[in-house]
Amino acid sequence: MNQVFSFQRYWLLLKLDFAENGRRNALIFGVLFGLMLIMMSPVIDYRKFGFDPIVFHVLAYFMITFCTSLFTSLVFDKYASSNTGINAILIPASQTEKYLAALAANLTFATALIALYVGMHIWFVEILEKEMPGIINKKFHPSFIQLLVYTFFLIQSVCFLGSIYFKKAAYIKTATVFFSALIVFSLINRTYVRNFTNEDPSVSAVPFGQWNVMGRNSIFLIEYSQSTFLLIKIFLVFFVLALWYIAFVRLKEKEI
Repeated sequence: MNQVFSFQRYWLLLKLDFAENGRRNALIFGVLFGLMLIMMSPVIDYRKFGFDPIVFHVLAYFMITFCTSLFTSLVFDKYASSNTGINAILIPASQTEKYLAALAANLTFATALIALYVGMHIWFVEILEKEMPGIINKKFHPSFIQLLVYTFFLIQSVCFLGSIYFKKAAYIKTATVFFSALIVFSLINRTYVRNFTNEDPSVSAVPFGQWNVMGRNSIFLIEYSQSTFLLIKIFLVFFVLALWYIAFVRLKEKEI
């Protein structure tokens, strides 16, 4: 097998993926778009049921994140069994081409979905402002939107790695490892913050975020400097890229 990257073979793999999964992906995308439209639409007045419309914008985000992560966890599902795995390995293309084709197809789906979500949120909140003055104050802050987008792609990269790393029950195992690591890291971060202060305060500290420290007689906020926060952003981006790279290495070493 020629392991030199070929754009022609790569393009053929993309066409093969579209032929095999294009209709299914379009159907899933259409269903998610319809659900977002129902949950976020300014036409439906959820205030009659006692709900804040912005709450449904948040729920829509969790809905698309869950559904897309489930979709991503099936990217390398064909390598889970001998029958489909052998056929996938015997496709006359290099592992790099196979990996990039799978990553491109998945990122296209995920990027289109999260971009649609952000666009719908901004547009629908502007429409709601005409009927509900003051709701614009509840509009997601640009920094918060960045956090939502990063979290979305972080979860996709984790599930992408889990899809090739675990043979069976990939989504359940990936979710278990991810949330366990998140809990442990949050506890370590909280312990560090508490040890860093002299008193015995009540601390609210999100990893890589600001510290809200409430002491006995004072309340103060600790934030990172702009340069430090920029380095954190760069590190987090490279962390996602590292997960994709590990998935590539795992695919090259994959055995059926």
